[in-house]
Amino acid sequence: MLHTRLMAYALAGILGVTAIAAPPIVRAAAHGEYCQWGQTPLGRLISGHIGRWMVLRSELNVTDEQKAKIKEAVKPHKTEIAKAAKGVWEKRTALVNAVLAEQPNEEAIRRAADDLGKAIGDAAVLASKVAGDVRPVLTSEQREQFQKFRQDCQTATDKFFQQATKAE
Repeated sequence: MLHTRLMAYALAGILGVTAIAAPPIVRAAAHGEYCQWGQTPLGRLISGHIGRWMVLRSELNVTDEQKAKIKEAVKPHKTEIAKAAKGVWEKRTALVNAVLAEQPNEEAIRRAADDLGKAIGDAAVLASKVAGDVRPVLTSEQREQFQKFRQDCQTATDKFFQQATKAE
């Protein structure tokens, strides 16, 4: 039940984001203009996240020794990670197919959403395990930088949704 609700909220969010991101593109197309994805609110949000990730990577100053230790920490989980990622992708594809079916079936959509929610949950548990193995490799300063990165991304996303809910 909780997975269903979460997936419904996620799907509603995705549809909302699409509806919010679409108007600038549609307006530009209506006037015969070319609109790049990065010029839309969603495009700027994604570009901002990528930019913050690139800054984080350069500022973390992970040593070669740390990189080797991280690789060794992740290596035993490689098969599990691939299996979890494939499971999420397959369940996502099933949900998209259910949503876009010629004759959509609410029960099938909810079942596919529940399946995706479980796959995401399984991947999240695995990610938590891997993060627990990697965390001790990083210095306290690096962990703080990573936490700041996560907070900056969350703040940007919150701002995006606050602006998205305002009338145009």
